[in-house]
This record gives sequence, C-alpha cells and structure tokens, in this order.
Amino acid sequence: MNKDFDLGWNLLEGQTPYFIKPIELSSREKRILSLLLERLLQNPSVQMEVALRELCGEKNIVLERVAGGKLVAIAKKCVEGFGVLDFILADDEVEEISVIGVNKPIFVFHRSRGWLESNALFTSQEHAVDTINKIARPLGRRVSFQNPRLNAFLPDGSRLHASLAPICLNGVELTIRKFKKQPFTAKQLASLGTFSLDALAFLWTVLFADVSLCIAGNTGSGKTTTLNALFSFIPLGERIVVTEETPELNLVQEHVVKIIANDELGITMKDLVKDTLRMRPDRIVIGEVRSRDEAHALFDSLLAGQAKGSCFTMHANSSAEVLQRLRAFGIAQEDLNAIDLVLVQKRISFFDKCMREQKELRRVTELAEITDGKPRVLFYLNPRSGFLEKTTLLRKSRLVQKVLQNYSFTEKEFWNEVFRRKKFLERTSNETEFKTFTEQVQDFAFSKERPAVVLE
Repeated sequence: MNKDFDLGWNLLEGQTPYFIKPIELSSREKRILSLLLERLLQNPSVQMEVALRELCGEKNIVLERVAGGKLVAIAKKCVEGFGVLDFILADDEVEEISVIGVNKPIFVFHRSRGWLESNALFTSQEHAVDTINKIARPLGRRVSFQNPRLNAFLPDGSRLHASLAPICLNGVELTIRKFKKQPFTAKQLASLGTFSLDALAFLWTVLFADVSLCIAGNTGSGKTTTLNALFSFIPLGERIVVTEETPELNLVQEHVVKIIANDELGITMKDLVKDTLRMRPDRIVIGEVRSRDEAHALFDSLLAGQAKGSCFTMHANSSAEVLQRLRAFGIAQEDLNAIDLVLVQKRISFFDKCMREQKELRRVTELAEITDGKPRVLFYLNPRSGFLEKTTLLRKSRLVQKVLQNYSFTEKEFWNEVFRRKKFLERTSNETEFKTFTEQVQDFAFSKERPAVVLE
C-alpha cells in the first residue's frame, strides 16, 4: 500500500527474509476503504458487508465482488483483528513476534530459521498502542503513559510483553511468544533431531518409576515443549499438579490441577510449590525454578517424597551448571541426589552452506543422572555425528537399578522393555496428533485395562 494512505501499518515492497505479499489497492479502492472504516467507526455494530453495500448504494459506487471481498478482509483486520499482526499470527511456523518501534520492521522468530526481518511495520505510534490494548482488552489490561509496562498471557496461552516511553527508548515495543495449539509429540521431536529414539525409549521406561526430572537449557531452547511431549509417557490416571507463572503446558491427562503465580496478589511460585504439599499429587510440575526460595520449596517437596516424581525447568547449559546453580541457591550437596535426571536442551545456531543462511536447531545435548551430588552423563550429543549417543555409564546407571527395584525387573527384562518401546516409536507416524499419539503410547504400555472401582 502507498504511504499516502495510512492504516497505521504497512507492508513494504521489496524482498525481506520474512516476506508478506503487500496488498495492492488502487486509489479508488483506498478512498472506498477509508470511507468504510469511517462508517464502521461511527457504527461498530453494523456488519461490514452490509456497511460496504450501503456505502456503495449511497455513493453510487459500482464495485466488483472480488474487490469488495478484499476491502472487507482489510477492514476486518483493522476493526476486529490486530492489523498487520494478523498476517504473522496466522503462521504456525512463527514462534515469536517483536515490534521494536514505529516505522521499523517487525521481526519474527521462525521455528527453523531463527530471527527474520519482515516487511511489515507500524506507521503510527497511536495505532501500535491501540493494537497492544486491543490484544490485552479481554484480560482487562491496558498499557498507557501512566502505566507504561504490561506483562500478560493471552487466552490461548501466548505470552504478551509491551512497554512505552519512558521505559522504552524506542517509543513502543511489543513481544508476543505464541502458544503452539497442537503440541509436538515425542516422535516429532525425534524426527526433527531434537532427541534420539534410544534416549526417548529410555526416558519412557524410567519415567514410569518414581523419577524426578530437571529440563535445563538456554532461552528459547524448547524446554517446555520437551516437557510437554514427555508427558505422553506418564500414565493418564495420575493426579498432576502444575505450578507456572505463565500457563504453557498442554497436558492430556484429565486429573490435572493448574495453579499460577500472581504478582499483583503477592502469590509467588514459592507459595504455590508449598501448596502442592497439601494437594496429594502423583506428580508435581514446576514451570521454572529461578530463585533461592523456589529452589528450597522444590527440594522440600522432593525430600518429603511428596509425589512419584517431580519435573521442573531451569536456565542452565549443562547438568554440572544445574547443580552449580542449585548449590548457589543454598541446596546442600547431599540433597542434590533428590534429582534423578537432568536433560539439557540447547538452541544451537549453524550456517547452512547450501542455503547460505544461518539457521536454528534445538538439540538435547546431554541426559545425565545425579549420583553423590555429581552428574553422570548417560547420553551426550556427539559434535561430529550430530547424534545423541549412549555412554558406557548407561549400563551401570543408578537410575536403572532404581527402576529394577520398583518394578521387580531383571536387568535383561528392563533393556528388553526399552528395546520394545524404541521399536514402537519407530513404527509410529510423525503426522499423528499429540492426543492420538498419547493414546497409542498408553495402549502399548498397558496391555490390559485397569478395572474401575464400583461402589455398591
């Protein structure tokens, strides 16, 4: 669209790494669209198609159906939608959207290509702020010069952060981290190279035992995505209590209780973790451990044997770094054994020589058990092959011995079970949706249905 017609946003001509095809409007169509938007602003309850038809009748405008449909579509983005952001929000490959000011390109984080500059931008500060407030309106929140900072999560689970001057030197900024509506399955993560099937089959087998798991990694490495995928391996009948600051997990188990921190009410993650001690969970999930108080509350739960297994995430780049951070939080060396497994996942940049561009990979770089307060790496990412490979420590794993005791397996039976599950994962389709995949996993793991308890 030409710069003489201002919707408050624009799609520029010229190729960019993330390119949205500009909308071609003639001068006549721009005048009609301007009149239509003015009419809709005066009477928001009228249907757009009706408003356009009445406008054409009053002004004696003859408009082809295709042109009329195009104008209505743009008007809907302006009035009912979020303007230029609608184009990007509709792309499932985009994980994050970043507005860095007015008349500056909007950047997107693409699932496979990383950060990309787009040809979309806001041309008006007022319109950018209005768009932010339109997104936050269902939450009863808004951003203004009196309240220049906003952190919220949208009804679909997406995270929203925005700020204005004087906090933001760019005048206005907005970050949306999108929530994936259809979660990745463990098999899909393996097909993307995040996991190996050997490591997945091993995890599936040990997670049936009373195992506590820490998933660590750098920002945007997919820690929550992996945690969500691994819950396909957790029996459906378990009671799971989830504590998060931002709702991100999308579990298929029915007996799930979700509690979230609320800074405005003074309810912290530490408070929520303590509350789980009174809720008789089978498993506790803690979205992220970031502070001394949260770490101590977590270990109070782990050492009390409150649940079959606890899962949590942390920012750290190795299993050794996880333990180092926990010790810095004041966790005693001997208490670190309460963590059974540390899974480290990283977001790794690499240069694609064929495409001549930088890309992003998410890879599990190590899977380590904790023994005597120290990590013992069972699987590691071989930098030469690029595959997650077993180490010689796997056969002597303390965790395997724990599973053998829990399920009265012999060591041979355990490894046979791991092999069976690997073969099952090889046979499953990458196209299977998360819920269906979970049902297939559960059917395979439990050959017989558990009888229901009937009260006479």
